[in-house]
Amino acid sequence: MIRRDKHLAIAVFLGPAMVLYAGFFALPMAQAFYVALFRWRGVSLDRQFVGFENFCKLLTNDPVFWQCLMHNLAFLVVSLVVTIPLALFFASVLSGRLHGSQTYRAVFLFPNVISIVAVAALWSFVYHPTFGILNSFLKSIGLERYTTGWLGEPKTALPCVIATSIWYSLGFYIVLLLAGVQSIPRSFYEAAWIDGAGGWQSFRYVTIPLVWEILKLAIVYLIIHTINIFGLVWVMTEGGPNFHTETLLTYLYRQAFVQSNFGYATALGVVVFVIIFGITVIANRLMKRETVEY
Repeated sequence: MIRRDKHLAIAVFLGPAMVLYAGFFALPMAQAFYVALFRWRGVSLDRQFVGFENFCKLLTNDPVFWQCLMHNLAFLVVSLVVTIPLALFFASVLSGRLHGSQTYRAVFLFPNVISIVAVAALWSFVYHPTFGILNSFLKSIGLERYTTGWLGEPKTALPCVIATSIWYSLGFYIVLLLAGVQSIPRSFYEAAWIDGAGGWQSFRYVTIPLVWEILKLAIVYLIIHTINIFGLVWVMTEGGPNFHTETLLTYLYRQAFVQSNFGYATALGVVVFVIIFGITVIANRLMKRETVEY
């Protein structure tokens, strides 16, 4: 009787959340899988069932898809190597008794609260080949030979967009990790110092293990952000020049709203979901370790 009442209480509390989850996530996702099986222009009721043709074409006969995937993976790898270590470093520094730390926190977080469209427009002016700040700075210090059309050159366009993405998102990860670093008891660091640990050893053997779960969360956020990146790329380059900055979502947008190929675009969206899910599962498996409690 007690067990039945317990299960009933659980069902009552979980029921509304499950209904919302089904209505706003599960059902749209199922509909996306269904639409991906059709050839459909998205503007009429005329849909032709083609089965897995969209998926087969995407995975075996679409070189642009693989190019986009490589660009997203480049976003992911560079962001992991640069953003997470920088965020953890600054979070550790700002958690101490640094003079003006509140101001520094606001400065780091400021880019993340600006509209992504505004950020993209701002950095487009920075990279402008004629009156951009970057080229003007290079000319002023005698490095005019290094000036170029940053967003218009295939070799520099993608690195420029990745650098902008890191600048934009860094503050969020600093604040996220800062919350974890500040929750570590001061006595842990004092014990480490008594045992002769220096700054790097304290950071490695105290800070990192005790913020490991938050670090995993930050990496999952970063995976989702880099695979789903769209607005920044579209405003800055629209995937150009010649698909050299095209990402999975800009290609999806192009297929759906430029070429009116909604069935194919939906298949691409399903594949993006599978990619994010797969990378996230692999990342969690690789980062699995015992939780440190204190």
